[in-house]
Amino acid sequence: MDLVDWLSENPETIEHVQEIGDLLAYRVIGEIDKGFGGGKPREVRRRLTDHFWCDLLVAMAEVIESFSTAMNRIPEYVTTVIVQTRKAERRNPLLEALVGLAVQTAWAPIESMICTTGIEEVQRTCWILAVLICPAPEDHKAVQDGALLPLAKEGMLEVSRERLEQVFPADWVHRLREGLGGA
Repeated sequence: MDLVDWLSENPETIEHVQEIGDLLAYRVIGEIDKGFGGGKPREVRRRLTDHFWCDLLVAMAEVIESFSTAMNRIPEYVTTVIVQTRKAERRNPLLEALVGLAVQTAWAPIESMICTTGIEEVQRTCWILAVLICPAPEDHKAVQDGALLPLAKEGMLEVSRERLEQVFPADWVHRLREGLGGA
């Protein structure tokens, strides 16, 4: 099928092409003019016509593909980490299929949150919630290393569960723990 024919059948893509084209033509060029244009922005722009823009777009597309592949592998990776961590910490083993189902079910909404909220905020949220629901963070190495330590590095020194419960509604924390099997 011809590209033009395909585009005529996919108007959403035409809008996306225009959006990225506008981003390059106005925002990126504007920043380049400010940062490198000096008194001769046309000269800088002319040098960029030597395959720079197509290189940029192809490289972005390649990185997006790698990123997408990595994002799709996250549930598999998380499942493996949980199974290995539980084994290393000599905790009761869990059926890998059970862990996989829980991870898959949690991942889709968390992935959406990453797009709307941002990676750092979702990551911080997971750390805080892990500390909040852990029955004994002082005895759980994964929570210590994977949540308490990063929170401490962010400037949140050892925050007790009781203090976190002051921030979150007590009934919500109680319902969450009950919903997670009394954890």
